[in-house]
Amino acid sequence: MNYEKNQLQGHTKFLNHFCMANQANKLHHAYLLYGSVGIGKSFLAKQLAAYLLEGREQHISIQGPAKFNEVEYALSLNDGHSVWRQVFCHAHPDMIYLSSSRSEDNKSGQIKVEDIKSVKEITNHQSGRGGWRIIIIDSIDDTNRNGANAILKILEEPPNKTIFFLISHNISNVTATIRSRCQQFKLYPLPKDKTRLILEKNIQDVSSDQLEQLVLLCEGSPGMALLIYKTGADKYIDELNENLKKGRSGIENILQLSVKWGNNFSKNPELYRTTKYIFDKLFSDAAFLAMEDDSEHYHSKTFTSNIISEMVITLAQNYTAVELANMHIDWQQAFRTVETNYLDMNIFMQQTFYKIYSHMHIR
Repeated sequence: MNYEKNQLQGHTKFLNHFCMANQANKLHHAYLLYGSVGIGKSFLAKQLAAYLLEGREQHISIQGPAKFNEVEYALSLNDGHSVWRQVFCHAHPDMIYLSSSRSEDNKSGQIKVEDIKSVKEITNHQSGRGGWRIIIIDSIDDTNRNGANAILKILEEPPNKTIFFLISHNISNVTATIRSRCQQFKLYPLPKDKTRLILEKNIQDVSSDQLEQLVLLCEGSPGMALLIYKTGADKYIDELNENLKKGRSGIENILQLSVKWGNNFSKNPELYRTTKYIFDKLFSDAAFLAMEDDSEHYHSKTFTSNIISEMVITLAQNYTAVELANMHIDWQQAFRTVETNYLDMNIFMQQTFYKIYSHMHIR
């Protein structure tokens, strides 16, 4: 699976704004792109980086300014262009791509001050090719306090001919001082047809039914759908649903599932993100259904994937909306504590399932 080999999908409003600003030589030095995880914010930033670093002057001279279309040109760049390949492989000499990733050497998964030093190194020197320098930080949410302060200092005195793309999945995590020095743009989830197109190009050997379920579950976030498929989180929910149907006789299997799920966190760090996404959706959709107090009404109106709909209905039938809201808050706080303190996810998942199951009266 390689999400980045696809052509850019969606986000045309910002794309048009950016290209028009470039045409008028009015680009801002920093853009804060925020919105849900997996909707293509990083892809968009890289596409625009390739657009700036490729240079459009020779194309204008060939076509003439009257015929040259900035947006069409930006969208036309793909793996057939050497600069595009360098950008998407994070190998261009005039671009720095900083991302957060959880590993044994970086258990917090944060972008730290040491990482920001590379930004200063490139901004303290002239561009190797005489053009733009691009800094992409994916995501600014994952910088620690010292890292955020280091970025702020650079933004306060922006280097010449340098564009920053700061990516945020939750803008409330970005300090007001950093936000004030950026142009902020909210990006929205993709429509189902574009989401399906991306998944079709990136997932092989999947049934049309499973593909449709992923489209519905991710709600316009193809990146999240790819992670769910890659980590197998949807299979865990399927297994949970099957055991819930068994009533009280299924508790032993459910606890065994929690152990298997918890053990896989250490092997697959991306499972943190998909698990949080799925449980957030489980609790919020179940609370919505509990307020409706009508399972048939929910089935007829919801666009939620069948992957979790059975679990949603089970929760809504056994808990009130207030109880589910409180369970959701408690779960989020506990998950954050376990994640940030590197505690045993195996035990946490067992506790999660036991709390959900222990007060249920399966109907």
